Amino acid sequence: MMQLSKQFCRVVLMLAAGLQLLACNDPKDPQTWIKRLRQPEYAAEAVRRLRTIGDPVAVPALCELFKDYPHADILRTVITFKDPRTVPTLISALDFDEQTYHNATLAAQALAAMGAHEAVPALVRVLEHPLPIKSRANLAKQEAIRALERLADRAAVPALIKVVEARPEQQDFFLNKLAAVALGSFADPAAVPALIRALFLSSTVQGSLFPQAEVALVQIGAPAVAPLIEALQGKDEALNALGKALDFRPGVIVGKTAIVLGSLRAREAVPVLLERLGLPEASRDTASAGLIEALGKIGDRRAVPALIALLTDEEAEQGLRVQATTALMLIGDKRALPALLAMAEKGYLEGGLWDLRVKAAEAYSGLVGREAAGGAQVLDAILADQQLSQAGYKTVRQFFLSARERTKLAVACGDEVACYAARLGAAGSTPAEREKAAVMIGALPDGRGALAEVIKALPLRDPVTLRQYLLETVKRLGRADDVALVAALRQAVERDARLSPRFLGADLASLDRIALAVVQRAR
Repeated sequence: MMQLSKQFCRVVLMLAAGLQLLACNDPKDPQTWIKRLRQPEYAAEAVRRLRTIGDPVAVPALCELFKDYPHADILRTVITFKDPRTVPTLISALDFDEQTYHNATLAAQALAAMGAHEAVPALVRVLEHPLPIKSRANLAKQEAIRALERLADRAAVPALIKVVEARPEQQDFFLNKLAAVALGSFADPAAVPALIRALFLSSTVQGSLFPQAEVALVQIGAPAVAPLIEALQGKDEALNALGKALDFRPGVIVGKTAIVLGSLRAREAVPVLLERLGLPEASRDTASAGLIEALGKIGDRRAVPALIALLTDEEAEQGLRVQATTALMLIGDKRALPALLAMAEKGYLEGGLWDLRVKAAEAYSGLVGREAAGGAQVLDAILADQQLSQAGYKTVRQFFLSARERTKLAVACGDEVACYAARLGAAGSTPAEREKAAVMIGALPDGRGALAEVIKALPLRDPVTLRQYLLETVKRLGRADDVALVAALRQAVERDARLSPRFLGADLASLDRIALAVVQRAR
C-alpha cells in the first residue's frame, strides 16, 4: 500500500511539473516568445508571434533586438504597436545607407502616422544625406519629405527649400516635385522666392517642376503676388541670374509668372499685365500668351478693350489672337460679342482646330445670352458654306456645329441662371450644352444660385474642357464656407491625382488644387 502511495505521488508531481512547463511555454503568452527572441533558431518565429499577439509588453525587447539586428521584419513588428516608446527606435532607423534605406522609408511613414514631431530633425538629416541620382535609396528621401509634410512642422521649411532648388543634375528630380508639394501645404511665404525660381526648373526625364511650383504659390496666396510681379518686371535678380545660367528663352519669365498671377486671380497685377501687353512688340511676341491667359483667368473687365484690340489686329500673331478669344469668353463681358461674331463670320479657314474663326465662334457661343438670335442666324449661314462640306474641313464643321448648339441654348435660356443650371444637370444634355451652361453660370451676376448644380457636375471630365470651365466658374463663385464645394474639390484632387489625366498639357489634379486653394481663401 505504501509503495502504491509513493508511485501515485510521483505521478502527481510529474503531472504538475508538466503543467508548469506547459504554462511557461504557452504560445499565447508574449513572455514565451520574448525569451526566444535571442535564440537564433526561434528568433524569426518569435518576432512573428509577438506581432500576432500584439501585447505592448514586447515593445522594449523588440526595440533592443532591432538595435542589434536592424532587420526590416523586426522594424515592421515594432511599428505595428504604434507605441510612443518606439519613437527613439524609429528615429534611429532614419540613419541609413544604400543597404538599409528600406528601414528609413518604413520609419518615416510610421513617425508621420504617429505625429512624432521630435523626429523632424532626423527627417531633415535624411534629406541632407548625399545619394546618387539613380539610387533606390532616394525612396527614403521621398518618404522623409512626405513625413515632414504630414507633420506640418515649419522647422522643415528651410530644408524643403534646399531640396526644391536643387538642379536636376544634383539629385533625383522627383524630390524637387515632392518638396514643392510639401511647401505648398505649409503655405509659408518664406518659400516664395525659391518656388518662383522652381517654375523654371525641369528635367529631361521627369519633366517640368512648373505644375507643382504653381500650385504651391497659389496655396501660399497673397504673399506670392508682389514677388511674382517683380519677377515679371525683371526685378528678381536671383531669377535673372538663373535665367542666364540656364539660358532661358526670351520672354519665358514674363509668360510663366503671368500664368501664375492668373491662377492666383491677382487683380492687383492687371495694370502690370496690361502695360506689358500694350508694348509695341507684344502683339507679335508669343511670350504674350501668358499675359493673355492671366487676364482671362483673373476676369477683370479692365482687360476687355486691350483684348478686343488684339483680336482685331490683323498684324498680330495668329496664336495670340486665338488666345484672346478664350480670355474674352472667360472674362464674361458682353462688350466682346460683336468682335467675336464678326471674327467668326469673316476671314479664311485652314481646316484646323486652332483656326481663328473657329475659336471666335466658340468664344461667342460660350458668352452670348439673350442677344443670341442674330448670332444663331450668322452661324447657320456659316454652316451653309460649301467649303465646310469638303473633307479637309470636317473638324472645323464639327466645331461650328457645337457653336450653333451652344448659341441655340442661349436663345432658349437668355440670361436666366436657372435655365443653364437645369441644362448642366440634365441627363440628356450634350457636352456642348454643358460647357455653355458652365461658362454662363460663372459669367452671370446671380451665378451663385446655381452652385449646387455646378458641384454635382464637377466629377464630369468628358470633354475635359468642361471640367476646366467648371473649375473657372467655382473659382469665381465659391467661398471658403461652401462646405459641399470644398469637399467636392478635395474628392476631385484625390481622384484626378490617381488617374493623372492630361489635356493639352494641363494636369487636372493641379487645376483642381488651384481651384481648391482659391475657394478656400475666398470670403
